[in-house]
Amino acid sequence: MDNPVIEKMAKKYNVSVPQLCIRYDWQLGMIVLPKTVNPEHMKENAEIDFEISEADMDLLRRVKPLDYGDFDVFPVYGGKM
Repeated sequence: MDNPVIEKMAKKYNVSVPQLCIRYDWQLGMIVLPKTVNPEHMKENAEIDFEISEADMDLLRRVKPLDYGDFDVFPVYGGKM
């Protein structure tokens, strides 16, 4: 992901971008199922024992979503059904 807001916030919390995104979804009450076959990434993805401030959650809610276009495999991307 190449988003300066998210990258800056990940540095602020001293976590990776995936960790920040996983924690964001977790704080929204979503079930998060990150995909990886790399054992190091599995361990890192599970380390979300930090809390994103409400101000930062509001900022993340305003980040423009990615549009995967019409060629996505999974219809959930981009709100297409």
